[in-house]
Amino acid sequence: MAQDDKRRLIEMLEKLISIRSVTGEENRLVDFLEKHLLEIGLNVGREEIDSRYNLFAYRGKARYLIATHVDTVPPWGFRRAFKPRFGDERIFGRGAVDTKGQIASLLVALENTDAPCAIALFVDEERDAEGSDRFTPRWKFDGALVLEPTNFAICTRQAGSIEIRLETRGRSSHGATPLAGKNAIDVFIEIYLALKSMEHIKNRPKDFKESGVTLGWIRGGRDCQVVPDRCVGEIDIPIFPGDDISAIKDQVDEILAKYGAGAQVKIFDQPVEISRDENVVKLLERAMRGIRRVRYSGMPAWTDAANLIEKGIPSVVFGAGDLSLAHTERESIAVDDLLDLCRILKRFIELSGMESDQLS
Repeated sequence: MAQDDKRRLIEMLEKLISIRSVTGEENRLVDFLEKHLLEIGLNVGREEIDSRYNLFAYRGKARYLIATHVDTVPPWGFRRAFKPRFGDERIFGRGAVDTKGQIASLLVALENTDAPCAIALFVDEERDAEGSDRFTPRWKFDGALVLEPTNFAICTRQAGSIEIRLETRGRSSHGATPLAGKNAIDVFIEIYLALKSMEHIKNRPKDFKESGVTLGWIRGGRDCQVVPDRCVGEIDIPIFPGDDISAIKDQVDEILAKYGAGAQVKIFDQPVEISRDENVVKLLERAMRGIRRVRYSGMPAWTDAANLIEKGIPSVVFGAGDLSLAHTERESIAVDDLLDLCRILKRFIELSGMESDQLS
């Protein structure tokens, strides 16, 4: 049976990757998923999100929601991003880990059980998260499992972030006389280094050990023979659960003021967390036993869990694969990881009808 599921997972994920679903172009994949979910016996409804569609699929009336997103980032230099490749027991392609691998495991798990379930598949997560923001639950859920690559760590804590567009100004001069000018790129880099040295970054929680300030892109200058008088770029500053957000914002403002720089806040996401004592967490722990070691970590990236928590649904982030490979030209996932996730999800679905006092 494991070999059959393995072949099925490879086949399913290769199909999902081959259907391009970059944010804004999700409908072809939504059509495929809707057809497949109907074929395996689920009821399926659509929810329009600006000419695109969330899917909500269910069988019976489950107490717990399983959710993820269908969109991916663009290829961004990933050659043959939508032509999946299988090698070294891994599947390569855009979305392999974020999150089409998660979806493949979920679909095969659903094929292998007839237990009650509730599934939400969101559009737009990689852009403005309109899908989960505008999602209307059909009934009250006791919790949600949000599928994202966490390397099988249970994430009850999710970082927030401040994403800024930063512009610095300098004074031009001949490139051979740089001390007569003021290099705007130098100023930008000094601000970036100051942001990286903020106290909450240096003292970040242990479960966010790989988190830090990210300089996403930077542009400035014309030629080595002229000192650049303008530089612009975007920087992402993480915020961790328990941080004093007002103090962090004040510190950012102080750093910008020191250098006379202007910044536009593009995104401001609050960190979120739920208790490890939530029933959905206990249920996931139980589903993992004998398949993967139960361990906890923090989710360093924003996920749809934030919007579900805001709707009053305690949400835990969990899934297969390495987040660091997502959005890169190396994006891939191990087939054995897909198989283990499939087994965990099947058990999660089958256990989810149990009473709360049986989950401890």
